[in-house]
Amino acid sequence: MNLYVYFKFVVGDHPLVLRCIGDMQDQLALEFPGLVCELLKRPLPDQDGKETWMEVYHGVAADSVDFIERLSQLALKNALPQPRRNEVFIPIE
Repeated sequence: MNLYVYFKFVVGDHPLVLRCIGDMQDQLALEFPGLVCELLKRPLPDQDGKETWMEVYHGVAADSVDFIERLSQLALKNALPQPRRNEVFIPIE
């Protein structure tokens, strides 16, 4: 399973958000061995001047309730933009 988390924020907050996500993903990688983290963004801001970013989590922990709860805790602790939307996708067999 892969977990996709997306959210929007004001473009001017880009450096702060980037640093906070990096700190959070570093912590998650320590706590959940085998986890692979990615960070993506849409190429252009929306009509309100907000960027849309997406965190992608691959690996054994990305589908677990423990991981999703810890991710939410760290997102709040690191003051990441809210709301954050979680989506889970699975491979097609």
